[in-house]
Amino acid sequence: MNETPRVPWLKPSEMDGRQKAFYDDVLHNMGRPDLPHVWQLPDGEINGPFTSMLHFPELGEPLYRLQLRVVKQDVIAHDVCELFILVVAVAEGCAYAVYAHELLGRDAGVPEAVLTAVKSGATPDLSGNVDYAAAYGLARALTAPGPVPAPVWGTALDAFGAEGVNVLVHTAAFFKYIGTLMNAYDEPVPGADAERG
Repeated sequence: MNETPRVPWLKPSEMDGRQKAFYDDVLHNMGRPDLPHVWQLPDGEINGPFTSMLHFPELGEPLYRLQLRVVKQDVIAHDVCELFILVVAVAEGCAYAVYAHELLGRDAGVPEAVLTAVKSGATPDLSGNVDYAAAYGLARALTAPGPVPAPVWGTALDAFGAEGVNVLVHTAAFFKYIGTLMNAYDEPVPGADAERG
């Protein structure tokens, strides 16, 4: 992580009207107590992908709308989706997304042993959960070069149907985009000793 932010965190007092409206919408939808990964500093700055989104709202706003659609999907069970996202975040090497989706995965009920294995890059034991195994396999395939192998695709279709697979494919694509964004701007993981300004 860089000591000096590549894109400074904006205080609400520094935002223009478009940025402030965008910021208010982010806090309304993503700054809730059940989403503890959205980190807000005492002066109101917010973290994660929202830093660059606020600086470049012409691109950030449509990406944020896609984010809302992805995170509010109701086709894939919440725990399965969080496991899937965590696998993608680890593959992308995006520390902030790993931090956030480990928290959210734990809240959703993903077993601690599974979270620990995925976070460390090890293959978790998913033999007792067909949906976890299918989601894990698809996430790994979608973060590897080239087309998804036919057996992996077939397993995912059997587990989730065409609509569910479509949701997961778009979820992976979104989090690969988000991983690129946050890695480019070197966004920090929230912590007591993390300061930006």
